[in-house]
Amino acid sequence: GSFRAHGLTVPVWDLPLEMTAADCEKPAADFAEKLAAALRETAPLTAEERRSRANLVNRQITLN
Repeated sequence: GSFRAHGLTVPVWDLPLEMTAADCEKPAADFAEKLAAALRETAPLTAEERRSRANLVNRQITLN
């Protein structure tokens, strides 16, 4: 999930209690690579991508 704070979207993950910080390092590094690649993309979104984005935006909550 995610929430919005001060105009920024903040990701939130529900992790199993037994998961350690070391268990998160590889998936977090993989996510960072995918995020960096997505941020470099400059092509316009497809219709499907726009629908997906709209669906995510509609699920966010705003904290003041």
